[in-house]
Amino acid sequence: MVKQKLGVSIVIPCFNEAETIALLLQSLKEIVPNSSYNIEIIIVDGCSTDSTPKILEKAFLDLDHDIFSLVLMKERLGYGNDIMEGLRRSRYEYMSWTHADLQTDPSDVIKGINLLKLVHSEKIIIKGERKSRKILDVILTFAMQVVVFLVLRVNLSDINAQPKIFPRRFYDNILEKEAPTDFSLDLFLLYQAKKNKYEIISFPVEFKKRQLGIAKGGGGSLVNRWNLIKRTLKYIFKLREELNNK
Repeated sequence: MVKQKLGVSIVIPCFNEAETIALLLQSLKEIVPNSSYNIEIIIVDGCSTDSTPKILEKAFLDLDHDIFSLVLMKERLGYGNDIMEGLRRSRYEYMSWTHADLQTDPSDVIKGINLLKLVHSEKIIIKGERKSRKILDVILTFAMQVVVFLVLRVNLSDINAQPKIFPRRFYDNILEKEAPTDFSLDLFLLYQAKKNKYEIISFPVEFKKRQLGIAKGGGGSLVNRWNLIKRTLKYIFKLREELNNK
């Protein structure tokens, strides 16, 4: 009997990425033909206020719709919500997400999936570990790791690194039921992985300087970083409170 190819669904949330979309799609088209996996790519636009939706709609006219799917959200409900909407529409046994800004190479998802060949467990999460970062970013990331350990008693490194790759059973049993809708989704995934005794395997990814567009989330300005830190700290303590009430 011929063994069926492994399948991976890649969800990519977009918000105001008009300047990067063409390069992103070109990069994605290049990884598909040479992959030994079944791949689907789901791009979710979270109500961009620039020309991102129009650019995507035009580009998708010429793409293979068996591989590429486009979701245009009708409401701006947050990074985590956009990813979850993409995951709900996915069809393969492994699921993942990464970013659209090209600071992380989309082909890193394939590198991560290749690690599955070396692992003989279904309880596995694979994630990137960012290299080539500014010292301030490294310090802030480590400080957040310390706070998470002190408050939640779990050791999680480089929480916001991409990609994240996980089996569908993790989504069905955990993510689908309780996932937050904002940038806390990365923390939630890794925390729940530890709590449910999943092994987390990290692999090095080059984190490039953003060349086009404006950084969202915790990137770019100090204001962006501080806002992300505040939101994450709030969620960490909320999560501890929820655990204490169970």
